[in-house]
Amino acid sequence: MADTQEQPSKAELIRRATDLLPTLRERAASAERERRVPRATIDDLHANGLWRILRPRRYGGYVTDTGTMFEVIAELGRGCGSTSWVYANLISHNWMLPYWPAEAVAAVWDEAPDALIGSALAFPNGRLERTAGGYLLSGHWPFASGVDASDWMMMGGMFRDGEAPPAALLALVRIEEITVHHDTWHVAGLSGTGSKDVSCENLFVPEHMIYDIRQAQTGFSPGTEKLEGDAYRMPLYAVFPLVVAMPMIGMARGAYDHFVEGLKTQVARYSGARIAEYPAVQLKLAEAGVQIDTAHLLCREVWTQAQALVAAGARPDLETRARWRRDGSHAARCAVQAVDIIHAVAGAAADRLDNPLQRHFRDIHAAIHQIQLVWDINAPEFARVAVGLPPANPAL
Repeated sequence: MADTQEQPSKAELIRRATDLLPTLRERAASAERERRVPRATIDDLHANGLWRILRPRRYGGYVTDTGTMFEVIAELGRGCGSTSWVYANLISHNWMLPYWPAEAVAAVWDEAPDALIGSALAFPNGRLERTAGGYLLSGHWPFASGVDASDWMMMGGMFRDGEAPPAALLALVRIEEITVHHDTWHVAGLSGTGSKDVSCENLFVPEHMIYDIRQAQTGFSPGTEKLEGDAYRMPLYAVFPLVVAMPMIGMARGAYDHFVEGLKTQVARYSGARIAEYPAVQLKLAEAGVQIDTAHLLCREVWTQAQALVAAGARPDLETRARWRRDGSHAARCAVQAVDIIHAVAGAAADRLDNPLQRHFRDIHAAIHQIQLVWDINAPEFARVAVGLPPANPAL
């Protein structure tokens, strides 16, 4: 495919995301009611070129760094947490797909350059068995965020080969080849993500549509050295917590923005005093702000360090990879703490269904349950490695 696409700057792509915020805020309630991101929003993201980020140039994409992807994810989260979560899930697969064999990349983007790729990555829920020319995939997976907008799916499954330890593999399949269970997503937070169950039974997957994520454990997966852009040589597992932490930073920023704007005119119902003049409110506002900034700076430091290593042709050691996952997890905790502070000081009005604060509160508490962000997993893992013990997680 000929390259006819202008390559916008990082600042321009973030600006396009910012320009969508009023629309995303207006549609947030309907996304929640419909339990999916509205088709109009998916189309708006296409129209603004935001689905082109980290798609290779030959397929009409924008060659940029992972930091651009992460910043756009966070910016969208200021408007709608569910939209940001779905965008993060699907756009991260633009980043991941070029790690696969070239035949797989061509199968998706030669046919339809604007194709979107979702996922169901609960590896233990799927199983892969060898067969002539490939594998048979079976399983039932929850949490397929954004499946309604997806043309392809990355499906996680465990493969057992004799006495060797089981391997976590990814299978790339068309959405038409699996069953989407349309009435399984009834939740208190992130309702608009449409994270439904999916399943298949003995689905044939050709060999070239399978990827072993251990190949990208430290970055520089075989074949990626030929690709334009350093993003495709990043250590996937080590930085993946940022994919789900950045929407949360956006949600926290959205809650903060709404609270600050309200404080400019809000008065106490009984005394008539300006709420913004209360020292206790000022203190809480500062605490929330520094938690959000801390979260953002932690994530930025992770991707900046990772990008610098890749640019130098170096690979992160085990402790660095464990620290990056620790920091992504802690950043998510900081974002939750910021929203909790704001929600607590905002008063009873924060619980009104027409107040965006209650949605940010519910969404961010749903998001923190994502397995990549669980502090009680990532913190001990870092500590084990730091004191010289072997990691408990073989994927690290």
